[in-house]
Amino acid sequence: MAKPVVKKKYTLTERVYLIEIIKGLGLTFKHFVFNVKASFRPGPHTVPTCWQYPEDRREIAPIFRGAHMLMLDDQGRIKCVGCGMCAKACPAQCITVKRGKVAEGEESKYVGKTYPEEFVVDLTRCIFCGFCEEACPKGAIVLGPEYELAQYTREECQLTKEGLLANYYKAKEEGKLKPPKKPVPVAASAEPVAKKAAAAKKAAPKKVEAQGAEAKGDAKEAKAKEAEAKKAEKEQKSEG
Repeated sequence: MAKPVVKKKYTLTERVYLIEIIKGLGLTFKHFVFNVKASFRPGPHTVPTCWQYPEDRREIAPIFRGAHMLMLDDQGRIKCVGCGMCAKACPAQCITVKRGKVAEGEESKYVGKTYPEEFVVDLTRCIFCGFCEEACPKGAIVLGPEYELAQYTREECQLTKEGLLANYYKAKEEGKLKPPKKPVPVAASAEPVAKKAAAAKKAAPKKVEAQGAEAKGDAKEAKAKEAEAKKAEKEQKSEG
């Protein structure tokens, strides 16, 4: 049910519109004086004033999604196997991957038997959503901390395999690599549970039959014991 509309009763000062304007201007002037005083404080930057970019830079958050980079493992091998899952998951279709087979003698450069012969990211189309990072099964592509991406030509906005590796080395040198993501726990398959349930259903009638047979056997033993007891009583009576 909708709430009833309550009409506000304005005071006399609120009805005189000029007084409210003077109050607003007074608040603005108060902030103006505060900012002017803060601008004379020592330091590279203060909170009320502007950041003097590029001299002053803010720290990048760990979850920031900047320019892409190809990751290497502990042995310095490229993790990417050229599967193309990142290109399929990309909603902007800005990733192009061409897979090739690793030649003999170059096994130490790559993790798998295949490698990305070509890897291009079109930064003019990328929306930095992070879907490629989520879709990669090897954790080979990561959106790094680099955000200064302005270029003069479209060709310079094409981030190639060499550029991706260069971004990795730069982030590693500056200590800005993201920590590896924890693997998501996979739920157990429903097939083994279904098989166990079916086996339990099949075993249930047999168990009931076995219990019935045991009950019948116990009843027969009880009857036999009663008959033996009666027979023994009769013999005692006849002897007496």
